[in-house]
Amino acid sequence: MTRRLDKELGLDSSITRRDFIYGGSLAVGGVVSTGCTTDTPPADFNTEDYSFNVGDDWYGPGGTGDYARSHGNTPGLVKDAHDIRAGRYSLRPRDAIDSGEVYDLVVIGGGMAGLSAAHHFHRLNPSGRALLLDNHPMFGGEAKRNDFVVNGIHISGPQGSNDTSNLEATGDPSDYNAALNIPRERLFAEPEGDAVGMRIPLDSYEHMTWFEQGFDVSHFFRDAKNPWVRDVWGTGLDSTPWNSVVKDGFRRVRATRVEDVPGRDTNRWLDSMSLKDYYEQELGAPPEVTAFYDPIMASIIGLGCDGLSAYWGQYFSMPGFTPPDQYDEAVLHSFPGGNAAIARHFVKKLVPDAIEGAGFRDTIFGDIHFEALDRATNPVRIRLNSTAVRVEHDGPMGSAERVVVFYVKDGRLHRTEAKTVVMASGGWVNRHIVRDLPERHRQAYDSVAHSPVLVANVALTNWRFLVRLGMSAAIWTEGIGFTCNIRRPMIIDGQSQPLHPDKPIVMTFYIPIFKPGLPWRQQGVVGRAEMLGTSFTEYERRLREQMTEMFSAGGFDPANDIAGIVLNRWGHAYANPAPGYLFGSNGSTAPADILREPIGRIMIAHSELRGHQYWTGAANEARRAVESLADRYF
Repeated sequence: MTRRLDKELGLDSSITRRDFIYGGSLAVGGVVSTGCTTDTPPADFNTEDYSFNVGDDWYGPGGTGDYARSHGNTPGLVKDAHDIRAGRYSLRPRDAIDSGEVYDLVVIGGGMAGLSAAHHFHRLNPSGRALLLDNHPMFGGEAKRNDFVVNGIHISGPQGSNDTSNLEATGDPSDYNAALNIPRERLFAEPEGDAVGMRIPLDSYEHMTWFEQGFDVSHFFRDAKNPWVRDVWGTGLDSTPWNSVVKDGFRRVRATRVEDVPGRDTNRWLDSMSLKDYYEQELGAPPEVTAFYDPIMASIIGLGCDGLSAYWGQYFSMPGFTPPDQYDEAVLHSFPGGNAAIARHFVKKLVPDAIEGAGFRDTIFGDIHFEALDRATNPVRIRLNSTAVRVEHDGPMGSAERVVVFYVKDGRLHRTEAKTVVMASGGWVNRHIVRDLPERHRQAYDSVAHSPVLVANVALTNWRFLVRLGMSAAIWTEGIGFTCNIRRPMIIDGQSQPLHPDKPIVMTFYIPIFKPGLPWRQQGVVGRAEMLGTSFTEYERRLREQMTEMFSAGGFDPANDIAGIVLNRWGHAYANPAPGYLFGSNGSTAPADILREPIGRIMIAHSELRGHQYWTGAANEARRAVESLADRYF
């Protein structure tokens, strides 16, 4: 029976089972490696030290093209991260290979913050020399993509960092459209064939609540007689199985707007309570309303309503703060493969011949010449597969003229030096590898935790089942994840990926893993261990079962309609700020501002300093850090 079910689900399909290239055994301390979820950690679970060696059924296939070997956290990165946490580099190494290099700047981290730091350094100091160390096989951090070729057609989905907006022209260095030669005009393909007239999202977020009324979104209720309800908030609320108390709670929350009160600092007031308390105590909503908004909040900032302050509900214009019907147009959209397009434009600007061709389309889709990234003659060198493991001043912080950086590449320890360093990596790394990190900074890091996300891109041979069901996005409350959707592809130089229901497309699932009821810091640790301890096979099975349960009424056949699945596991995808992180408490300096303070010749620059992780925040934190260093050292 099991084999027959596997065949019906398409688990024997060669396109998703190929290319397992990593060996080893799976062993997760304190967490079962079968994909079982746990609401509470085992009694012996150590929140500061879980370890694992991922096996050959963990990473899974990566699709095609340059991104195929770098999707989510790689097995090599998982190993290096554990070595750092285990204290392998707590003593200054004596056996490192000395590169003999001395740079004006070394940047740790090749995500948006790191690429922006390198960009702004080169802008301010064109004759200077910089080295960017990235611990992945591909630059971009979470701004990468998954590529598939299905029936001869190339389609893409985001690995993580997804949406952007058309930034206004400002004329200053943070106008990245102008600085990176990214066209401001954004056009998107219209649906064809039987899908003409369907309202399809431009990204993977706005359909969740902000502009849901602008798209064909349906809600799935597993045990209802009629499980699919269209236009829940417009005409379908009374068709849901929610009782009258829950329905009234939703109506009340969705009609509420926060107003400033004389004598009250609204931001600080909201930051003094959890979002759960705001919904349930201030607005009188039942817990079912909070639970509905939990995964939406978790998908943008990592935790549900009990783990975040109400300030973040206002910051993200959630229901209960801004009525959703105030939005009359979609603001966010996605490049092909998400913000990988922006990362590639940073690299094209820094090392022009590292990406083949010229122009917008070539920058997004051109082949990468990896050998050009780390060429000795480059003003800015980009060194991939290089994990920084120890960063410290070469002498007393106040008088040292250089910073020493140790990093692991190809299994060997290397050493280089720089006049300055930008830590464009997250606090989960910085607190371990910056050896002269002041106690003031170390304590500030106690006010921010991090939680994971699993992003699954499912390549479909067709999407006729969505047309039959009349939807382009789905939301549900039981099973793996809570939402998925297809997107309208961007038109680039007059061409786009297809948007015809008989042609391939990528369906994307953002799956935050959080644990309501646990302390806010522990939620991320338990969720991360669960995600990193679950095999590819288990996740694939759960995704196929979820899709079959929901979409079979539209004729969905997992064995024939799924061409491939790529999983992107990001262990620290989201910053989870504690109350007071941005504003301080009792008159104290805000932890985020403390982390912006110089550490001798080292500056921290990461989007988490904004309290949440988004590419413009990352880029502008990097600009701040580099300009601060430039004022003193360049």
